[in-house]
Amino acid sequence: MRVHPLSLIIDITERARSMIGTMVSLLVLIAWMRPSRPVVWAIITLAVTVMIVRRITLWACRRYRLGDDEITLVTGVFNTVRTAIPYDHIHTINIGQPFFFKPFGLVSVTIDSGGTSGGSSISLIAVPANLGDELERLRLKSTDTATVDAEPSPDPVPTVEGESDSSREGERLVFHASARDTVLFAITDLGFFAALAVIYGFAQNLRDLLPEGMVDAAEYAVFRYAAGSILTAVMVVTAILASMLVVSVVKSLLQYHRFEVWRRGDDLIIVRGLLTRRSVTIPVHRVQAITIRQSVLRRALHLSTVQVGLTTPGTEGDGDDAETRGGILPVIADKRLHATLHDMLPEWDLREFRPGSAKRTARGLGRYLLIMPIVWTMLAGAVMAAGVLTAARFYAPDPNMPLDEVTFPAGHPVFEPYFHVLWLLWLLVIPLLAGGYAFAKQWLKLRTEGYALLDDGRIVVTGARGLGFVTMITRRSRIQCVRRRTYPWRIAAGVESLDMPMFVMNGYSWLRFTVIRSPEAQRLHDWATESGS
Repeated sequence: MRVHPLSLIIDITERARSMIGTMVSLLVLIAWMRPSRPVVWAIITLAVTVMIVRRITLWACRRYRLGDDEITLVTGVFNTVRTAIPYDHIHTINIGQPFFFKPFGLVSVTIDSGGTSGGSSISLIAVPANLGDELERLRLKSTDTATVDAEPSPDPVPTVEGESDSSREGERLVFHASARDTVLFAITDLGFFAALAVIYGFAQNLRDLLPEGMVDAAEYAVFRYAAGSILTAVMVVTAILASMLVVSVVKSLLQYHRFEVWRRGDDLIIVRGLLTRRSVTIPVHRVQAITIRQSVLRRALHLSTVQVGLTTPGTEGDGDDAETRGGILPVIADKRLHATLHDMLPEWDLREFRPGSAKRTARGLGRYLLIMPIVWTMLAGAVMAAGVLTAARFYAPDPNMPLDEVTFPAGHPVFEPYFHVLWLLWLLVIPLLAGGYAFAKQWLKLRTEGYALLDDGRIVVTGARGLGFVTMITRRSRIQCVRRRTYPWRIAAGVESLDMPMFVMNGYSWLRFTVIRSPEAQRLHDWATESGS
């Protein structure tokens, strides 16, 4: 079967957009050679025609087939490539439905087998909307689970088709994120600082559209304004943070609008998106770990984010990075967390564990965590101060001139004529901020690292990653190995580090204890290597 011709239009559009840069460079080269106008148009027409003919040929040769045991994709013209994924090897099925697919009853389906190579997944753009459900039926049939019998295949996921009928047999809604939840997620997500890169990229693109030097002049004007006084510097920083927050909120609303989690048999179905509705099917038996994350801000507001660790890295173009793939709860109040997780994943039965019951392994070992950040901060601050003072004395006509009267030569692109004690203090703040960040990370580890052993071979590990709090729950069978490290100066004190990697391709893939006493490390070592579940 071929995919819908609409996929050909999308492919040609994307290819044409990627060719714009090449065409501009080609036109510049042609203008330098100064050929006749018909020759220019002939070259452009030939390039576009070759691209369109090639895409049409590739589309005509692209076919897929649902066999009895596997789905097969055939691509290529002269070099035919067959990609086959057995139904029982399917890890996740991602379904996306852009708004312009709905009138045609089409969706995009990505079948992921969990491998790390580029050939471990199959992407089908513009296929019938019932294909995802047919794949689900075949996958469940092939694995011979207890929930599959002679009954007809389940109906499509309600929200992908724009419906909200929770009474359909075999499906139940276990979580729905309101607009308030989505806004809270955006506001409390410290990752919104990444929006600065988006704003910076937009400013860089303006250089190609505006007259030469205009963007540089604007940046220099803002810089001079911010350097005028502490008040103006605060105003500029506030404006930048506000713009970043707006970008983050808009992005979150587009990505997590009407976020819902459905439970259907042995599957979790995640549905989200405003302009493009995405549906991701996660088999529960393939979940390797559960990760509960809190930033400092969310901790203060008693909010959490939950992600499941999977053996598949996900696919490119699904709108997420490795840290957010598998997210089943974007943001939820702590008082609802355990009840919702139990309803969503009763197989993991997290009611036995309560926050605060973990045994703290880093208690009393603060000197091994906090001394190094303090030492490095002091060294970096001293080096920075020495460098600034040396530069100031170099530009001072009189070595005894006060620093607030020193100016750089006329035309200096950064400091002229604003170099004074304020800039000296600002340059000293840089190592202090970096050192403070490193100190805060180690201090959070000191206060949070610990573990609790539950029944059925489960373990709960608490700790910190960056400036966030993390709680990970996994089973002993998911742990790949045990790594223990120590340093010569720690041997006498009986202190070491312990890592237990897991086969998780998204998010955090290890259980880590930065400092732990040797008897506790040995206990965890014996538990992890014990035979059983």
